[in-house]
Amino acid sequence: MDSKERFSDTVEDYRRYRPDYPAAFFDWLLIEAELEPGQLVVDVGCGTGISSRQLAARGLDVVGLDPNEAMLAAARAEGGGVRYVQGDAEVLPVEVDRCDAIVGGQSFHWLDLDRALPRFEEVLRPNGRVVAFWNLRDPTDPLMAAYEALLLERAPGYAAVGAEPRAAAVAARVDAREATFAHGQTLDRAAFHGRVWSSSYVRHGVVDAPAFNAELDRLFETHERDGQVRFVYRTMALSFPPLVA
Repeated sequence: MDSKERFSDTVEDYRRYRPDYPAAFFDWLLIEAELEPGQLVVDVGCGTGISSRQLAARGLDVVGLDPNEAMLAAARAEGGGVRYVQGDAEVLPVEVDRCDAIVGGQSFHWLDLDRALPRFEEVLRPNGRVVAFWNLRDPTDPLMAAYEALLLERAPGYAAVGAEPRAAAVAARVDAREATFAHGQTLDRAAFHGRVWSSSYVRHGVVDAPAFNAELDRLFETHERDGQVRFVYRTMALSFPPLVA
């Protein structure tokens, strides 16, 4: 399936149930990329604008870029002072002379880095940084470990397109400084299902949805406390120059 269209059917679940990113990560990002309020940041693969709005809230001038117009429509509806542009990160159709940083949350494992990084180098200011970041499930958490096993059993495309198995490949591809931050989501049963079904490898890969949902209910009932479960993340961030390794 075309990666640009994979998320068209998940927009509402993505908007409602995907996590934001921890404040400590943005504190680190501003220092790591030497960013000050008013400077220009391009957020590639911005989706529904979760990270774009958090960047704008720190006083940055943010352009959110995504190839999927349905995702961008949801981002625009949320407001937040971000300018949104439809397009591919590899082309980066942003009309600026220079930007101060290029970032991407949950997106870099989708990119063709051989094409994207030279374009980033053209657009970035001298010594500008590229920062890729992901909310990755903590494999040491019992619920997250059980959910990982369920995905491997029931979602055949997960290993090929999921962030957890692919983010490490991006890290191995670039000469990066890495940082990790604790994060999480507390979810009731409906939000737990919504968070799971916001993933494209679930939406487009699970064959027997009723059986899969029954397994989700079993996981929820095993791990819930006071009607809620915790998605436990480690937010992994990579900061690197736009050089092809």
